[in-house]
Amino acid sequence: MAREPEIVTRYRRLALDNDPVAQFKLGDLYRLGYQVKRDMDEAVVWLVRSARQGNADAMALLKKMAAEGVDVRRRVDDLPGPRKAAPRIDWGPAGEAPSAAPPPAAEPEPEPEPEPAPKPASKPAAKAPAKPKVIALPVVEVETDPLQIGESVDDPVMLRAGVDKGDLAAMVALGNAYREGKGVPADLAEAVRLYTQAAKAGDARGQFSLAVMYDQGLGVAQSNAHALKWFREAAKQGDAGAQFNLGNMIRHGRGVEASPEVAVQWFKQAAEQGDASALFALGALYESGLGVERDEAQAVELYRQAADQGLASALHNLSNMLRQGRGADADPTEAAMLCRRAAEQGLAEAQYNYAVMLALGVGVDRDEAAAVRWFRRAAKSGDARGDVQAAALEKRLQTEPAS
Repeated sequence: MAREPEIVTRYRRLALDNDPVAQFKLGDLYRLGYQVKRDMDEAVVWLVRSARQGNADAMALLKKMAAEGVDVRRRVDDLPGPRKAAPRIDWGPAGEAPSAAPPPAAEPEPEPEPEPAPKPASKPAAKAPAKPKVIALPVVEVETDPLQIGESVDDPVMLRAGVDKGDLAAMVALGNAYREGKGVPADLAEAVRLYTQAAKAGDARGQFSLAVMYDQGLGVAQSNAHALKWFREAAKQGDAGAQFNLGNMIRHGRGVEASPEVAVQWFKQAAEQGDASALFALGALYESGLGVERDEAQAVELYRQAADQGLASALHNLSNMLRQGRGADADPTEAAMLCRRAAEQGLAEAQYNYAVMLALGVGVDRDEAAAVRWFRRAAKSGDARGDVQAAALEKRLQTEPAS
């Protein structure tokens, strides 16, 4: 019997210990057929177990697979290995989606809604044998707005009452409502006024939100200086998003003299809180040696942490480093898997690189027809090289005699 590849063994060992990231990666290996025989049943059970623990990447992939016609309602309770107690995720009654998507990660998630209680029988019934639980397709988290922090905007009257009482969270929530036009007519100037009121009272989310408005010129004249000021105020209070944005402005010299060294300090503070964008930015600085001593191993570790959160740019950069054997042992198989995950999110560079890997058979079985398709997708995403390579490859395929 052939020995299982090391990457599969590593993921399987962690997956059996109920690690949701490893479960997701193992499921993805089975889905793609990398280093294992392609098995959609096995892929689904591991992805569902990961999704049940709240892994957003697994939820997104399950939804994508369902849209492609894959049956994602499978038994998961008969999988081998230990089953540690994990937080229960209620997908709602079978066949139905939860009533609302989870709030952004910056806010604590609410307790899941209880499942509807079954109607009582007219008389006591004999206890039926337990049936294996069938997991309905979970709803994937939507891409969250940078200013949406989870407050309900269904009742602007109540929010206005909170504002009148000096409730800072209500000010930010009502500002969000006016900015998005939810429950009230869209009014960017009113959103800015409310954010300003909260920001001047010392609310970190108000400061962050106001900084974004100045940064993007929404409802107010664009101002790097004002954006920098309010990002700094929120960053000093520990807001990870503000720390990242402040670092980014300092790195690129927007509103202040460029200083990669100072940017690194803010990126580190945000990265310590798990902010994916900051982890990626810090990894890029370690890879290039800007603001820090060059350390490719550290870059790989930071990219991996950001990639584990599904950040496409981190998936792509990590793929490049593993393919080239920089900062870690070369692993073309994992590099191909990571590149495909980034490509599936629409990242043009990843789509182009994945097409090259398919064309050359690097980390994946050689498939020139699939390479053409990915080159075309890269071109549609804005990489002009894609059409050139696709045309050249198609011409060669047409002139080569069939094998």
